[in-house]
Amino acid sequence: MKLGIKKRENPNGSDLATFRRSISDLFDDFFTLKPTGFFDSDWIPAIDVHEDKKNIYVKADVPGIDEKNLEVNIENNILNIRGEKIEEKQSNDKKNVVIERKHGSFQRSVRLPEGIKSDGIKAEFKNGVLNLVIPKEKEEEPKRIKINIQ
Repeated sequence: MKLGIKKRENPNGSDLATFRRSISDLFDDFFTLKPTGFFDSDWIPAIDVHEDKKNIYVKADVPGIDEKNLEVNIENNILNIRGEKIEEKQSNDKKNVVIERKHGSFQRSVRLPEGIKSDGIKAEFKNGVLNLVIPKEKEEEPKRIKINIQ
């Protein structure tokens, strides 16, 4: 992102109006939310995380991703979802009119609560949505030990 004041032609001759528009453009450029990190992508898939007493549920929207380009793992209680959306090649005789669909690599990481079971994790990928069910360890009831005083 290049920061700077954009130069505009001013037909009215009002330098103050041009200055205000330039400052407004500068703030618009600065506060545009774009992902940052190691990957050169303009998009990050949205995720939802819910839990109940038995499981943690993760749902990630990854439209247009081929299952072979998706990697999911958990390391040190951090869920990592990585993937790549491959750019579709266009023939030379087509002219772009509107291009809004994003492509490239992404990574999402979410810290999970302590006490997850590594075995029994279920993953389903259907219609561009990744669903994970991560079981929790059974919570042990606190033991109460009676101590006789002599």
